Amino acid sequence: MENPEKLTPESPVGSLVGEALTRGTQRLLRAIAMVENSEDDAIHQVRVSCRRLRSDLKLFRKLLAGDWADKLRTELSWLAASCGEARDLEVIAALVRDNATSEDDPDHLATILTTLTVGLDRAAARSAEAVTGDRTTRLVSTLQTVAARPKLKAKADSPCVEVLPQLLDSARGKFNDAAEKLKPWTSDDDWHEVRLLAKRVRYAADTTASVLGDEAKETAIQAARFQELLGQHQDHCAAADALHLLAKDAAGQSDAGMSFSLGRLIERHRAARKPLREEFLTLYHRP
Repeated sequence: MENPEKLTPESPVGSLVGEALTRGTQRLLRAIAMVENSEDDAIHQVRVSCRRLRSDLKLFRKLLAGDWADKLRTELSWLAASCGEARDLEVIAALVRDNATSEDDPDHLATILTTLTVGLDRAAARSAEAVTGDRTTRLVSTLQTVAARPKLKAKADSPCVEVLPQLLDSARGKFNDAAEKLKPWTSDDDWHEVRLLAKRVRYAADTTASVLGDEAKETAIQAARFQELLGQHQDHCAAADALHLLAKDAAGQSDAGMSFSLGRLIERHRAARKPLREEFLTLYHRP
């Protein structure tokens, strides 16, 4: 979409759909180019681009005619998942390294980090193959075609000012309903779900901010704070889970020393959840 006309509150909301899809497709293309050029953070940017596009398709789902959006969301989910293992191992390895202390056995720590890094390298190669493969090429081509002329329902002719606040309020409502139920002892899965909902609010606010202005921008900023805290929480959960798998392997090999070292690391990451939960609850319930 070249030089798109500036949208106003009175513009048809369908115009924002096409603009958002075009912007998201261009973001994905830039991320794919980063992978092709072996740039830092490339796999992560592909994953983020897919998630933002899926979020926009979900945000506008009641305006979209036909089942094309569901098919696109399925393909975007596949591509994001193809990048998931590499990104997760990258974060976990960095987290383990950054949280190491002088009390950790240096040889055991080096072995653990080497295992994670080898897994990361293999996963990154698989991710790059998926990102640069034919299936992704077809996905991008479909996105470009759809973004140029998305099939929309009659409701898409309604002014942005009538529709967008409802869409953003719906995303915020789902987040608030889930966040209200969180307690310090709530399961990791429930905390992770609230993180995903916070991310959807942020993306929805980012997408609508060009029309809704300051209110949406403030919502995006607040959601980003929540997402950051909950993201740190999820990283520690993922690290503990990954280390637990290594501990099972060590136990199977009757390596008591390594099992002990892994146990210490696991408990350290599990303990890190508590202050993050407390900080989120304080921030969320702040008047």
